[in-house]
Amino acid sequence: LLLALLKRNARRSVVALARDLGLSRSATQERLARLQGSGAIAGFTLVEGPQARGSQSAYLAVRFEQGLRWAQIVPKLKAIPAVALIHSVTGPTDLIVRIDAEDVAEIERGRAAIADVPGVAEVFTSIVLERHLG
Repeated sequence: LLLALLKRNARRSVVALARDLGLSRSATQERLARLQGSGAIAGFTLVEGPQARGSQSAYLAVRFEQGLRWAQIVPKLKAIPAVALIHSVTGPTDLIVRIDAEDVAEIERGRAAIADVPGVAEVFTSIVLERHLG
């Protein structure tokens, strides 16, 4: 439950986390320390809010050409400036990629750059209409 609370809002104070967990502040702090020590929490990172990102986002389902693997494609995608997130997934889609941009035209340029990467067979684009969480 502690990890779920942190995933939702990692900036919450230890006191607020303790209250939600029904534990003391010190017990919650000890659990955080154990999670860090075990590697369950590997580090802390900046997650940009909507104001820091472009005002438009899209998720792209990327499928590779037969026989290719993520290690051959992902380094090339990381070099595309609009790419904000890359996840390998199961099923007929090989990767889910998020693009953050100022407008739809910039999203299209990012999508086109991804589609032009050698080894990418198909790209299916879903533009975000509204953010409800995160």
